[in-house]
Amino acid sequence: MAFTMFPQTVKENYTLNFYRNFSFGRDKTLLTTDHGAWVLLDDQEYQTLRSHKVHENPQLFGLLKERGIVVTEESFEKLAKDYRERFYFLFSAPTLHIIVPTFRCNMNCVYCHSVAKPVEEGGFDMNEDTAKSVVDFILKTPPNFLSMEFQGGECLLNFEIVKFIIEYAEKEAQKKNKKLGFKLVTNLAVMNEEILEFLKKHNIVGICTSFDGPKEVHDKNRRYFNQSGTYDDVVYWIKRINKEFGKYFSLGSVSTVTRHSLKYPKEIVDEYYKLGFRSIWPRFMNNLGYANQKWEDIGYTADEFLKFYREILGYIMKMNRKNKWMVEGYSYYFGEKILNRYDTGNVDLRSPCGAGIGQLTYDHEGDIFTCDEAKVLGEEFKIGNVKENNLKEVIENPVTVSMMNISSKLPLICDKCAFSPYCAVCPVNFYVTQKNIVPKLSNEFRCKIYKEIIKTLFKKILFSEEERNIIIKWLNLPPIPREKVVKRF
Repeated sequence: MAFTMFPQTVKENYTLNFYRNFSFGRDKTLLTTDHGAWVLLDDQEYQTLRSHKVHENPQLFGLLKERGIVVTEESFEKLAKDYRERFYFLFSAPTLHIIVPTFRCNMNCVYCHSVAKPVEEGGFDMNEDTAKSVVDFILKTPPNFLSMEFQGGECLLNFEIVKFIIEYAEKEAQKKNKKLGFKLVTNLAVMNEEILEFLKKHNIVGICTSFDGPKEVHDKNRRYFNQSGTYDDVVYWIKRINKEFGKYFSLGSVSTVTRHSLKYPKEIVDEYYKLGFRSIWPRFMNNLGYANQKWEDIGYTADEFLKFYREILGYIMKMNRKNKWMVEGYSYYFGEKILNRYDTGNVDLRSPCGAGIGQLTYDHEGDIFTCDEAKVLGEEFKIGNVKENNLKEVIENPVTVSMMNISSKLPLICDKCAFSPYCAVCPVNFYVTQKNIVPKLSNEFRCKIYKEIIKTLFKKILFSEEERNIIIKWLNLPPIPREKVVKRF
């Protein structure tokens, strides 16, 4: 790295790190860096930086040096450390292992990206031999703590294999001195007391379900194969778990937004709150599987979703002002990326994404895929098999390398976007919607949504002390007065 001497005021050799900028008007320009640091400058400060005269303003020089935009020989080591800490997940093997005990499901949800099979169809269940090989493969990976997450289809339709995997994995992990965390992603409709007692006994970390809001909305989106609604069965088990089992494991939920959902932002939040949830993640649909096939009927534009999202976020902020605690999911995860040194633990929102390097998915035949979204697309995103390949071969598979390359955003036109350090892309979605994992971002639905959500959060953090402190409280950080925002971050 070359350093330039400016001895007039600041007697240090320095150079400028790469930064991006976005003008909020109001005489304010946001600068961001690849390691996630950011700073808000007024016009005079920004022009001083652009004119390469930052050395003439010691206070500004010190602020930009602390943020890693000005780089000196003294600060270079800290900057390298900040980069490493931001991208800590690149220095570890996958810790999230998604296991699909069956592709069968008892529901026929309109947006299912897994293209689940009806209950009566055969040939889609994992057997004990494959299950044992999956566990053995996972336990050979280097991390000392591993998370095993059961998905589907509906994983509880093959509960005997779920039980086998948990009991076998616990026994083998103890031999290898590894710690395990188990999670279930279930629609709850085949839940029963025996299963709950088993989960309690084996210290399951949490259950995640899908719940789309009031009965009219949920039953429109999530039906049984006979087209009857699932709301009553799902709500019964939500109440049952929260009442008797909430102290043993957490129950979380995702609300997937269809075109029908757009009319009910407040009602969806109220339904969540009524049932005891204190967070809601109103996720836009993945344009995969059934959702891709039915997009003309159930889909929407990015602008339509963003209007809905802003209504939900505004309503949740209003609830928090009235001391009704509720956390909004996108604000939480993107707020974490903006306000914390470390990138989010959510592998879907990392860059590079978690595909193949933060998570692996194992289907009923022991085939390994880069991620949950990729498992239904067949050979294109298959990176191995638990009986045929080792972890090194899986990680070095050309598909894994390509996914990491594209999701790093380096081959994409993201360099000029100030929000790129906090954003994430999904090559699987690119492949389905644009027939290529290298997308035309100008046409990319997800890009438009994430960019506007991140911009909205920055506005709240920078210009509204009340809303900033709500977001900071969600992240369990101390309140920060407006005058200290620039210096703190």
